Amino acid sequence: MIEIRALDPGNTAETDAVDAVLPLSRLDNVQTYLVAWDGERPVGHAHVAWVGGHVDAPEIQDMYVLPERRGAGIGAALVDAAERLASERGYDRMSLSVSEAGEARRLYERLGYRDAGVPPVRVEGTILIRGEPLEVDETLVYLVKPLGP
Repeated sequence: MIEIRALDPGNTAETDAVDAVLPLSRLDNVQTYLVAWDGERPVGHAHVAWVGGHVDAPEIQDMYVLPERRGAGIGAALVDAAERLASERGYDRMSLSVSEAGEARRLYERLGYRDAGVPPVRVEGTILIRGEPLEVDETLVYLVKPLGP
């Protein structure tokens, strides 16, 4: 059974255990990391940014599920947990950015996310993730989903 809970950045042992298995790319700028656990093993995560997105809504960022666990509903469960948390905090929408093409976009659209009306953004070149350079070349689209009834 998968359990999803927020990572406590003050709990160094838990953070180190998750970081050893999953790429916590936004650990330097943690707002809320939701971690999916299978028993004692972290199997996926999603970062929720409460401010600073391209749309006036919390943004799911840095979604990741271990490759051998993809297709088992863990990503959808993480999205659901992020949406519930945002709703509990009084937000009426959730947003995210995703590569223009690929399976992740299809997942989000299946979960009710639609075009946010923000022009696509081309990201290319070298970016720094936790101080490490990463080469990127993709076009991101912004999606949004209303929360609640």
